[in-house]
Amino acid sequence: MGNGVGRPSNWKELWIERHPAPLNLSDREILDWLGEYCDQAVYNHPTPNYRGGFILFCDEIKTSGSTLREAVCLAAAKWKEANE
Repeated sequence: MGNGVGRPSNWKELWIERHPAPLNLSDREILDWLGEYCDQAVYNHPTPNYRGGFILFCDEIKTSGSTLREAVCLAAAKWKEANE
């Protein structure tokens, strides 16, 4: 049984979310990027069952991270990839 052209070769590729490597932004770049592209930022407090962190909604792209820096750098990388 061969793989079809352009189809994932195994189940792992179907289940693993692919995302670009986060950009390394300075503090000033993070603040500028948040102000220019993000409509909403939500912080969820950690609980015994949830690690907590930030959820950003930037140009219709939802991104989450345990810190604001992590979330913004990943959101910026996703935005860059979508707009290349």
